[in-house]
This record gives sequence, C-alpha cells and structure tokens, in this order.
Amino acid sequence: MGFGHNSVGLMLLVITACCGVGASASAPGTEHECTSIDIRNECSKMHLLDNCTVITGYVMITLITTPPYCNYSTFKFPKLKEITEFMIFTEVRGLTRVDEMFPNLTVIRGRRLFLNYALGVTSMLDLEYLEFPSLVAIQRGHVYIGNCPKLCQHEGVNWDLLTLSRGENHIMVGSSRCNTSVCRGCDSSYCWSTFKCQRSQNDNVAHFKVKVDYCHDECLGGCHQNASASDCQVCRSISDGGVCVKKCPAHKYLLEQYQRCYTEEECVKRHNHYTFGAQCVGFCPSGYKANERNECMRCGPKEACISVCSPEPSNNAITIYNLGDAEELRGCQIVNGSLIITIRNQVNETQLIQSLTSVREIRGHLKVYRSSQLRSLKFLSNLERIHGDPLENRQYALILYDNKQLSELWKPESKLKFVEGGMFMHRNNKLCNTHMKEFQGVVVHDRSLDSLQTSDQEVLCSPSKLLLTVQKRTHRTVKLSWSKSETSLELELIHRKLPPGVFYPEESELEAPVCIRINWQRRLLFPDELSENGTHYTYVLDELEPDTRYACLLRTFGGDLRQEARSDLLYVQTQRDIPQPPLLELVRKTDSSLTVRLQSHDHHHYILNVYELADDEAYVDSRDYCHQPSYIWQDMDGEEWRAFEDYDDCCAHQREMADDGHFIEEMRKQYRCSLDNRDHCQDEDHEQAGLLRVQLPFNTSEYELRHLQRYRLYSLQLQACSDLGCSSHNTLNTRTNYTLGADLLTQLTACRVPDTNKYVLRFDEPAQPNGQVVSYVLHYRNNLSDSHMSCLTRLQHATAGYVYVSQLNVSFSECAVRVHSLAGDVLTPYVAITWCSDQEQLLPHSRPTKQLNTSLDVSQLKVASSHSRGISIFLVCFLFGCSLSLMWLLYKRRCWRKLPGLRRYVPVREQWLRERHHTEDREILVDGFETVRFQNSNSSTDDYRM
Repeated sequence: MGFGHNSVGLMLLVITACCGVGASASAPGTEHECTSIDIRNECSKMHLLDNCTVITGYVMITLITTPPYCNYSTFKFPKLKEITEFMIFTEVRGLTRVDEMFPNLTVIRGRRLFLNYALGVTSMLDLEYLEFPSLVAIQRGHVYIGNCPKLCQHEGVNWDLLTLSRGENHIMVGSSRCNTSVCRGCDSSYCWSTFKCQRSQNDNVAHFKVKVDYCHDECLGGCHQNASASDCQVCRSISDGGVCVKKCPAHKYLLEQYQRCYTEEECVKRHNHYTFGAQCVGFCPSGYKANERNECMRCGPKEACISVCSPEPSNNAITIYNLGDAEELRGCQIVNGSLIITIRNQVNETQLIQSLTSVREIRGHLKVYRSSQLRSLKFLSNLERIHGDPLENRQYALILYDNKQLSELWKPESKLKFVEGGMFMHRNNKLCNTHMKEFQGVVVHDRSLDSLQTSDQEVLCSPSKLLLTVQKRTHRTVKLSWSKSETSLELELIHRKLPPGVFYPEESELEAPVCIRINWQRRLLFPDELSENGTHYTYVLDELEPDTRYACLLRTFGGDLRQEARSDLLYVQTQRDIPQPPLLELVRKTDSSLTVRLQSHDHHHYILNVYELADDEAYVDSRDYCHQPSYIWQDMDGEEWRAFEDYDDCCAHQREMADDGHFIEEMRKQYRCSLDNRDHCQDEDHEQAGLLRVQLPFNTSEYELRHLQRYRLYSLQLQACSDLGCSSHNTLNTRTNYTLGADLLTQLTACRVPDTNKYVLRFDEPAQPNGQVVSYVLHYRNNLSDSHMSCLTRLQHATAGYVYVSQLNVSFSECAVRVHSLAGDVLTPYVAITWCSDQEQLLPHSRPTKQLNTSLDVSQLKVASSHSRGISIFLVCFLFGCSLSLMWLLYKRRCWRKLPGLRRYVPVREQWLRERHHTEDREILVDGFETVRFQNSNSSTDDYRM
C-alpha cells in the first residue's frame, strides 16, 4: 500500500481531533438516522449509538486508553445496520471483540473515505477477534488492519470479496500464537472465526426459519418477507423512508452521499443543503448560485460564480494522495496554488471525475507523477488555465512523470492556456507519441520550453497494422518479411522465448522503455541494412534455440507520425534439432548394481552402452606396494583442505574450477552432434562392442544395471535419439561398491620347520576380491607380546607358488595375513602355527596348475626374502666398511712418518699455519712448479711476495 502503519495511525489521530459529534433522530418508518458519531476518551459516549439504525456519516471509536478500562460487554447495538461513510477503531484498550457490539451491521457504503479506506482498525493492543457476522459489503473503499498484536483468525476472511476489489486491502499479520482458523458449518470456506461465517452480497436471505425463500432485487443482506421492498435488511442502493427504490419519487430529492430520498424541507432545513434538479447537494455546481429558497439557479452572464480552494499557509500546493483528498476539492473552481496528484493505489477514476471536474484554473503548476494506477486524466477536462506561478524547476507548468499506466490525456472542453512555462512528459510507459503531440498542439504555450519523451521510450498509439509473416524456419533461424510501404525510418524487432501453449499479454511491458523490458531481446534495424525484393523487406532472426517457441513483434516509427505501425505478436517455433546430450546421473549403487537417472527432451528413445574398464594388472604389478603403498586422496574442495589455504589460493582455485567447467562446457557445445555439425556425430556401425547395449523407451526416468562385478570400474555412455539422429554421448564412469569380506583368505596354513626358525605359510589369492590384490602383510605374534611383520607383493607371492618361507629369530605361535586390494585392506583371523610334517617339508605346494619338484628341500624353494635376511646383510656391509676405514687411517699414519717428501704436497694454508710463528723466512714449493716466500714479522700485517 502507499501508506505505512505509522502514517495511517497519525492521520487517524488528526481526523479524530477535528471531527464533531452529533446524533439526531428524524427518519420516518422504522429507520432511526444518526449523524456522524465520534466516541473518544471515555466510554459514556458509547450510548450515542443507542437506537441508531443508520449512521449518515462515520463512526469513530478511538483514544480510550486510560485505566480502568471499560466493560465493553455491556455495550450492544443490534439496531445498527448501515454506515454511509467509514468506520474507524484505534487505540481502544480493553476491547477484545466486536461481534456482540455490532451483530447486525450489514453494509459500510464508503460514500466518504478516510484516505482510501472505509474500515480501519489499528493500534488495538487487546483486540483478539474482528467479527462482523452480518456484514456483507463495503461498497466503496478498502480495509486497513494495522498493529493488532493479539488479533487472530483474520486470515479466514476474504477481504476482496467483501470490498469487491482485489489486492488493495492492507492486512497486517496479527498474533503468531493463533490456531489455524477452520470454518465449521459454513457454506463457503470463508469465516470471521470458527463458528461465524462470512456472508457475501449473494446471500440475500436473512431468516430461513420463517420460510423466506427470495428477497426483492433492491434488498441487501436479506429480508424479513418475500419480495417486499419495505422489509429488507438494508437497501442495495437508495432508501426512501425505509423502502428500497431505484430512484427517488418526483417530490423528493436524492442526497447521494447518504443514498436517501428527502423532501425539500428535509434537504434544506435538516441537512442544510441545496436542491439542484432532482438532487440534494452540499453546494451549487459551477455556473450556479443559490437563491433565497436554497435552490441552485444558473448565474447571469456577468455574474462571477467562483469557488476558490487554497492550500495550507505553510505549503504552496494541494496534494491528492487518495479519493478522500480528491473529495475535499469537490466544487472547487480555482486552485490558489499548485496541484500535485500522486495516487499510487488503484481507484475508481469515475469518482475522480465527480470530485475534480469543477476545477477551471490553477494558479501554480500541475504535476501528476508516480501515479502508477491512473490510466486517464479525463477528470481535468474542464481545466482552462495554468498560470505557472511558481513553475516546476523554473520552466514547466505541466509535469507528467513516471506514470506507468497512463495512456490517455484529456481533451480540453474549452481553450487551455499556460500563462508561463512549458510541459514535461517522461517515463510514461503507455503514453503514445501521437497523443502527446496532439495535446501539445492544442495547448497555448511556449513550445520551446517543452521536453517530451523520445527515442527508446517512444510509444505508438493506435498504430496501423504491420503484417509480419514467416518465410522460412530452421532449427536456428527464422526469416521474417513485411511490406516496404508500411516501413518508416526506424524499426525495432523484439522477441523472447515462451513455454508451449503460453500466449503473452500485449498489455504488459511491450510499450515500456527498453531498460525495463524483462526477458525481451531487442534489435534496432534500419531499412538500408535490410534485404528486399522490391515490395517487401526480409530479415533473418538468428542465434535462436532449436525446438523453442518465440514471440516476435515488429514496430516501425520515426519521421512522419502517420507511418507508425506495429505488428501483432507473432508466435513462431523453430524446427527440431538432433537432441542434446541427455542427463545421466548416478542415483545409487551396490556391489552388483548401478542405478542411474535419465532425462532428455524431444527424443524417441535412449541408447545405453555399458563398458567394463578392467584394471591393468601388469601396471599394478609393476609397482612395489610394500615400499610404495596406495594413498587415500583428499577432497581438494573439502573443508579440511581449504583450512590450509589462504584466501587468495582459495579464490584462485575457485577461478580455476570455474574456468575448467566453462572450458569443458564450451568444448561440449562446439563438438556436439547437431544438424550443423554432423561430422561430430558418431557412426553407430563403428561403435566398439561393449559389455551391454540396450535401447530404453523415451519415458524412462531411472534404469538399474544388475549382475555386475564387485568393485569394478564401468563406463556408461547414454545417447538420446530421435528421427533426426542420436545425440552425442554423455559419459558416466563409476565403480560398483566393494563387498565386506570378499578379500578374506579362504584358507591359511602356517607351520614351523622342526629344529629351525623357518616358518612356512601357504595361502591362495581370494577367489573374487574387491578389485586386484596388490600386496600381503604377514603378522606374527606370541604369548610374550613379541610381534613381527613382513610384506610381499601379489606378484612375488604368485611367482613363489603361493608359499612364503621366512627365517625369524624369535619363536611365534600365531600368524595372520592382511590382504591389500584396490578397495582397501582386511585382516584374516589369526591361526596357530604348527610343526611342519615331513610331507609339508617335502611337498610344500600341491596346486595342479604349478607342479613343484618333490626332491627339493624347503630351503631350496624359490621363496620371497624376509626382512631378517635384509637386516643381516646390512650389518655385514656396515662392519666391513668400518674395518676398511680403520685400516686406511693406520696406513696413512705410518706413511706420513716414513715419507717426509710427501709434506711438500701439503696445501699452502696448512703449511703456513704450522710455520707462521717461526722467525725465519720460509719458501714453500706449491704444486711442484711455484715458490711462495713467507716473511715472519711481529707486525699485525703479513707481507708476502710472489
């Protein structure tokens, strides 16, 4: 809404401070009319509502905040059925509900509004239930519910049904502790509370028990007798002394604000009004004056019948925000200041005509801005002069700015003149060029001061129809054609994608400025850039998506306004292309199955190829997994990894990932199989045979591959096919899950050769391991907490005939084997080590596939070396090296003493250090061919000569 809670509450307080109080009874028949009731500050004034059946005015209950609070359960007004203006509740403490206070209130007519509202409730801190069980209509205006923190169940009320308009009611959410409202025993799903149903204007029966089947057409809210206009609950429109009529009798006058018929005496003396024709009016219209009988008579030719409206002394302008503000200018002929109109809510423009049609002259300037719901300014048709004192920005007398829906100005009934200033019209999205220029030509003013919207904001009004046709369609382009005779200086072609079956409303943003056209693509064209065949222009709209529906519109403008033309929205669909690569995602997997999700568009069937990517046994066996164990790769994008990165590294990594993704996506687009690039399509006849090839129906969304090997790598390639061909592959590489226990050894035997420390272990490879086995780790232990581990690769164990012999220095009683495969590792249970029998010593292996020589001793078998042998060799080599070093030192010491001639080869620095303290000079032969002379002295500087 255009007004927040604070501003509305402030306005309520201002109105309540200015309104008077009155009550009188004068209506004949059963009606008891009361004038406006203003109840504030104390509860005793509530009795002013006693016996009132109609309030010809408003009801305000406000500012009752002083303890002790009133006992509102004692105030009940069952006779009140109608309020002709508005009803306001604000800052009433202690009031929790209103259903018993106004049980029969049927209609609030809203003939005069507070702002734009006929029912306002705000700052009611104790109100829990807002219920009007008999209320069927708010005929004019809307509902405002502001700060009511305890209010519950108001979400069950259809406020739009009550006010007969959508979206203009301001309903603020109340308490969050309320139970969800459930309507019980109601004909509809709308209710004030659980057991109080909401009625509508169609509920025209009030008393079912008295057999009232139908009511008179002029009744509203029901009746007490069939087809009787005098027994209605209230009247739909006009009441003549309690009888509902379509118009007043000849001897009575209609007071439109009250929707009632009065005699001349009642109109003049009771309501202090004037008679004008068949109406009872508060003032004589323009050109009329009241005589001594309070009758409106036409003014003479030389009589001045003028009414002047002036703004507040502190302001030089009268601002209209809503219908209530406009109603205050009813009958005003001269605005003694500037007139500003900014109505941001949807209003009935007919009511604006009734309120402002009398304005003839504006002393200042006229400004209509940001009135987002105004469509026309016809209510200013009687305006004759704008003085421009003062001007807007010292230049403009008329300003029309940012009015989204404004499409029509006004045709002056008489000559319109701007005494000073020009006109400013911009950002009026639906105000067309012709209307602006016609209005500019009608108004007498200085045109050199005008500023009118142009360029991209040009809007066509009632343009001639431009016939836009499609000559050719492909999967990427659409060739359009139109007549040359209908083309002006510039053309604008706009288009956008639309879902199938959707038609775009032309009343949307098609005429909006380019910068706010959402999702529309725009191309500005000029005739000299187009192809033509003498009578028609053609243009190829390219870079479109295949099998996509587009809405296109062509406008031509510029130059002579008579050449403005616009085509209707043209809906065209590009032809189909070879399907794009389908979506292929892994949904779930087990150790023997893979389930994938499939999705594509415009295809007849899928083709799924499955390949088993076997592990390279030779490559795996070439690696010594005992010395180069496998690694568990970290998630490079995980939180643990990012914790070791700084901000710059993280951002750089993210950019690299984005660049990689963009590169891969671009490569896929560039080499995608399509009608434009059939060379990129794979020939099905030359496809490599795989494990499985299956054709799936077009509506397949999930598919499960079964009977797969455990922990095997599979490559799934999916294509979407149609009558035009099959798409490029979308590939998914994944492994099946591993099986717990699949790597366990089926049999493990271990024995010790008597009288030795040799241990013989025999075990075969697992029958169906989780991928290829890479190594074995042997664990030995005894009861003394001693342990030993040995490692051998799968290839070493297979080459040795699946027999492992180790020489250990400690006696062990149990052993186990940890099997390492590509899926991980698992430890077999420990088995007891027994003494080897003669048969086990002589026949260590009896596999039929590998016959062993039975005459060989266990020590002669080709087995893998143990770690203990390696340690022994290392110790022997270490001791041998130490011995050689010691012998060299002894030899050098003996030679040094016996061979003094070797000293001449001592380095210069060492010899000089030995001889520097001697007093005599020394000559030392260096490298056998150069003599260096050193001179010893007591000074701190050593001189030398070479």
